[in-house]
Amino acid sequence: MLLQVFTCLCLVTISPAAFAQLPTYQFTRIDINQGLSAGQVNCILKDDQGFLWVGTVSGLNRYDGVHFQVFHHAPRDSSTLSSSFISTLEQGPGGRLWVTTFSGQDVYDPRTETFRRNAGAVQQAMGLDSGTVRHIVRDYRGWYWYLLPQAGLQAYDPATGKVFRLRAGKDSIHLLTNDIANLGTDARHHYWVLHTNGVLEDVEPQRFRVVKRYRFLPSAATAQHCALLIDHAGDCWIYNPTGPAGVYRLQTSTGQVTLYQTGPGPTALNNNIVRGVVEDDQGQIWIGTDHGGINVLDITRTHIRYVQNNPEDPKSLSQNSINALYRDSSGMIWVGTYKRGLNYYHEHLSKFALYQHQPYNPQSLPYDDVNRFVEDAKGNLWIGTNGGGLLYFDRQQHRFTQYRAGMPEAPGSNVIVSLCMDHAQKLWIGSYFGGLDCFDGKHFTHYANDPRVPDNSIWELYEDRQKRLWIGTLGHGLCWTDSLRKDFHLVNNDPLHLLYISTLLEDKAGNLWIGGDKGLEVLQPDGRFKVFTSNPGSLSDNLIICLFEDSRGWIWAGTREGLNLYDPQQQRFRVFRKEDGLPDNAVLNILEDGQHQLWMSTTNGLSALSIQLPDSSFTFRNYGEADGLQGKEFNENAALKTRAGELIFGGGNGFNLFYPDNIAANKQPPRVVFTDFQIFNSSVHAGEIINGRVLLPQAMTQTQSITLRYRENVFSISFAALNFLHPEKNRYRYKLEGFNTQWLSTDALQQKITYTNLDPGDYTFRVMAANNDGIWNEQGATLHIKILPPFWRTPLAFLLYALAVIGALLLARYYLLEKERFKFRLERERQEAQRMHEMDALKLRFFTNISHEFRTPLSLILSPVEKLLRHAGEQAQKTQLELVQRNARRLLNLVNQLLDFRKLEVEPIKLHPAEADIISFLQELTVQFSDLSEKKQVGLQFHSNLQTLTMLYDADKLEKILFNLLSNAFKFTPAGGRVSVTVSLVPGEGGEPDLLQLQVKDTGIGIPAEQQERIFERFFQHDVPASMVNPGSGIGLSITREFVRLHQGRITVESAPDQGATFTVWLPVHTLSQAAPVSGQVHAVISAPEGSTSEASGPAGNKPLLLLVEDNEDFRFYLKDNLRQYFRIAEAGNGQDAWEQLQNLQPDLVISDVSMPLMDGLQLCAHIRKQPRTAHLPVILLTARAAEGMQLEALESGATEYVTKPFNYEVLLSRIRNIIQRQQALSKHLHPHPEVDPVPVSITTQDERFRQAAMQVIEAHLSDPGFSVEELSQALFMSRVSVYKKLLAVTGMPPLEFIRSLRMKRAAQLLKESQLTVAEVAYEVGFNNPKNFSRYFKIAYHMLPSQYQKRQAGTTPEPS
Repeated sequence: MLLQVFTCLCLVTISPAAFAQLPTYQFTRIDINQGLSAGQVNCILKDDQGFLWVGTVSGLNRYDGVHFQVFHHAPRDSSTLSSSFISTLEQGPGGRLWVTTFSGQDVYDPRTETFRRNAGAVQQAMGLDSGTVRHIVRDYRGWYWYLLPQAGLQAYDPATGKVFRLRAGKDSIHLLTNDIANLGTDARHHYWVLHTNGVLEDVEPQRFRVVKRYRFLPSAATAQHCALLIDHAGDCWIYNPTGPAGVYRLQTSTGQVTLYQTGPGPTALNNNIVRGVVEDDQGQIWIGTDHGGINVLDITRTHIRYVQNNPEDPKSLSQNSINALYRDSSGMIWVGTYKRGLNYYHEHLSKFALYQHQPYNPQSLPYDDVNRFVEDAKGNLWIGTNGGGLLYFDRQQHRFTQYRAGMPEAPGSNVIVSLCMDHAQKLWIGSYFGGLDCFDGKHFTHYANDPRVPDNSIWELYEDRQKRLWIGTLGHGLCWTDSLRKDFHLVNNDPLHLLYISTLLEDKAGNLWIGGDKGLEVLQPDGRFKVFTSNPGSLSDNLIICLFEDSRGWIWAGTREGLNLYDPQQQRFRVFRKEDGLPDNAVLNILEDGQHQLWMSTTNGLSALSIQLPDSSFTFRNYGEADGLQGKEFNENAALKTRAGELIFGGGNGFNLFYPDNIAANKQPPRVVFTDFQIFNSSVHAGEIINGRVLLPQAMTQTQSITLRYRENVFSISFAALNFLHPEKNRYRYKLEGFNTQWLSTDALQQKITYTNLDPGDYTFRVMAANNDGIWNEQGATLHIKILPPFWRTPLAFLLYALAVIGALLLARYYLLEKERFKFRLERERQEAQRMHEMDALKLRFFTNISHEFRTPLSLILSPVEKLLRHAGEQAQKTQLELVQRNARRLLNLVNQLLDFRKLEVEPIKLHPAEADIISFLQELTVQFSDLSEKKQVGLQFHSNLQTLTMLYDADKLEKILFNLLSNAFKFTPAGGRVSVTVSLVPGEGGEPDLLQLQVKDTGIGIPAEQQERIFERFFQHDVPASMVNPGSGIGLSITREFVRLHQGRITVESAPDQGATFTVWLPVHTLSQAAPVSGQVHAVISAPEGSTSEASGPAGNKPLLLLVEDNEDFRFYLKDNLRQYFRIAEAGNGQDAWEQLQNLQPDLVISDVSMPLMDGLQLCAHIRKQPRTAHLPVILLTARAAEGMQLEALESGATEYVTKPFNYEVLLSRIRNIIQRQQALSKHLHPHPEVDPVPVSITTQDERFRQAAMQVIEAHLSDPGFSVEELSQALFMSRVSVYKKLLAVTGMPPLEFIRSLRMKRAAQLLKESQLTVAEVAYEVGFNNPKNFSRYFKIAYHMLPSQYQKRQAGTTPEPS
């Protein structure tokens, strides 16, 4: 059995020769993701202000711990770097930097943040020699020593501005040469001068005499580029960064020279290419190599350690190729790598030693998630884990041993939640669902499922001073066993109310404090219990996580809602929370160090509480992951204080073990600088012109005061604390004196403060900063800000204000009086508006009443007309009666529509449905529009997929629905278009009734998409083309939609401009009877569009010709039908059409309506009067507007008569006859016309009739240039051959010559009697080209038309 145990232990035990986790060098990395301009770092320097400067291959970086400011080369700006490739950095007096770039050496001026590319000129201005500066060293006097090629040593004293030169001499006390490779100073202030020939000299500082020379470098070529370091002991370290030469050490006390390079031995380097050498605070020498990382040489122990990159460790060196090493004044070591940016190290970066599992290190902690610690008598640790079993850490042998469940000797579960080492050095183990175990050093005793132990989840184990072992469970309360550990006793649930026991504590008075999920209970020595629960003045939370009694005897309780301190005098608790300084309200463990300082683990790091007596001031100092903690969150009860005073805190990522006394605070207060100034979020640079002047003469880091104008009072100030040790933990306090009196706080994430709309005045901005350990720089930084007042706050402005006040007082009375007048006018306007509203209502009622009165006369008109229609015999009479009936019905519909609209305004309209066949009803209504279809030459069709459908509907309202839809369709459809009515039955869905679908579709002008929703609004009329007149009122579709809604239906429209419109009405089908619809197609072409017919005219003869211009077809038909027996009639639908006809027509009189599309009657009349050829025509205007102003406008436009509608037909006829007679009499008087007769021939009476008929036809078409023999034959109802033979026999001329002869005779008459020009006469007799007319006229009359007109012959010569 012992052999098995030994074998198992060997399997889980790391080799005794293995060492524990040595403290590693943990670096913080900075790369391009944090703002660094490039990954290759060539040089590093920290200036006097505290900024860190980093030279890379792509720019110079200034780092303040949080942000980078990058300086680049700009080709067009001479104040920038000469190249972005930075090689070396040296600081000179005044904070100026000598920057060596790929293109030369520049000098940076911190006052203006600009560069001078001619460094030699700067050096000459200082009194130095020009040339490339190799190195600058500041000594104890404050002198700056410049190393220039072949120039010896030159020291510049900034206090006096003088230059001291140290050159080579012939004796041994002077420098050996003037070509210096490097320079250093030791603690004695001696100068160590390294010449390029390899000679090293020790120069004393008083008389600058060489004390000793050393010659140990192998060659001068090696020394030309060598660098020099003087350590704290005064030893010299020399290396050449350009080659594999290792490092030389000169021990100045003995003169011994040691070469460190690769090879065997405890101090051998791993690479001979050395890029940098620095000394840390412990006196160890850091040697940066190329591809070898950093070699840390401990001279005292003669040991070297290689610090290299570990790909699995993010806190290791980022790369093994080192380009630069630099140690700043705070002891921080900065490492520049070849491609992986910047690294820095400080011994206090990681304050806490960390033990955790590392896959690459078999010597590390086997399992990370630790729950409990206990120390044995040897000072070794037992560790309970959350899934990794039990661990034993032998600290002397640096070895971990792991016990896992399932092994012959192991605890009952791998989840260990409690541990206790009793007085007999037996280890008691409580696990989760694994019961209670006891380990005596060799064997485990299991109490799992033991009836004496109430639960298998043992959450807390505690041995009191009486050696009793208390056992707290997860859900069955508390039990205990005496020192013999034979019997277990359950604490009765009557006095103890806790079932979940989370923590136990025996205080100095012997009270047992028991924490659980229902508060805190105290078992007193007399057996009584005292209970504390969460109440005001009591515990902050009922769930107790940990209990602790400190050296003062104070009882502390940690909960999820804060830290509780018990006051025994008042028996109350004082609560500490985040607002008091804790990193989080959840306190998981409490320990005390030797300085009476409490250490607490939380869910957000560790906190150290310092208590100052007697005033009992409490100060928290918090630590996070950046300080080396295993994580933000720790585990409950995972804490221990060892007998040696070490504190251990564990969590899910391992545990931290440390001596509290070794946790040193950073005592250096950080310097605070201003880094940027912005106006309206735009940075202001030194020397930049803002609003016409230079706002910052110097850089913001050098500025102490700023003067702003009034409109520049929105500004931001950026600042930084130049502390690089955990800069993310820097804290700030700031205030703007003159604006606020209280200090405000911010952190490293918010280093810019913005003020807006400040009043003019003087302000002082103060900012203080604290470092990572809360050490404040109380002096901080100060910036004085003056905001100038605007003009309106100057003394002159106040004088103007006084004058303005006086003027305002003078205006006040006028204003008050005007206000009263305004109130009076407003009241009058209100009364007038009320009166107008009442008047409008009265007008509407009056109009409605008149409309009611219209219905009776209209009914009396319609009834007799319908009776006369049934008995009318003659077609002409029937046509007249149909005209009366149609317009009376239209007027009746308009009256009914107006009455319906009035009803909708004042009261709801009721539906009166009746059951009937709706298909036949809709077809009959559609047929009623047949005459309108024929007159407008618009096709009309009716189609239905049902022959009959009996349903409930209101016939009156359905008739109005279809009437409005068809009326609109015909109104907006031009001639040649089509209107169709389609009826179909749509089956209902989901139990809904069937729907009757009624569609009215036209091919008219369409409706724009943006107006389709508005057409159903009352009084809305959308724009129509100028060729159409919209006489509607805008209420038809509104009424239609209301009537459709009464039928519980809906109406929609689909349309696009110039593509017609489709109105669709859905009506639910409701029936009383069970009559089924009869399917079948019903298709009727009610009328089809016809081609344009020639304009009607009366019978031929000598009747006067009238031109009727009227857009209403019915009215035009009425006039034409009544006047045609007395006159010849020509028709036009609008003024534009009429004017075009007048170009080829000479009527005796024009009768025109006033309101028409395209061109109204007034415009037509004006056109007629302007044209000389038509100026003599009489014009009668017809209109329904009888106002005198309208009549005057018509007469001024040239109208002969103005007749208002309605008019008496006989009166109109008399006026027409009188005007024509007066016109004819005047024409005869002014222009007597001779008879134009052909030469008498002996013909028969029949030939004479034929000749007269032919002349009449030709004279009717004289002005038509396209009139041909073919048209003459058609007009005479003869063939072309017959007309040719007949005319040749009767007149002796063929038809073409006969037509031309009459044209010439008429032309001669017009030339002689009229005032027309030759061109106008040519057009009147049918010639398109006046030149052709002149040629034919000369053939006929042997002279040109113009000559003929001048002769004014008394008789018309016959054409030859």
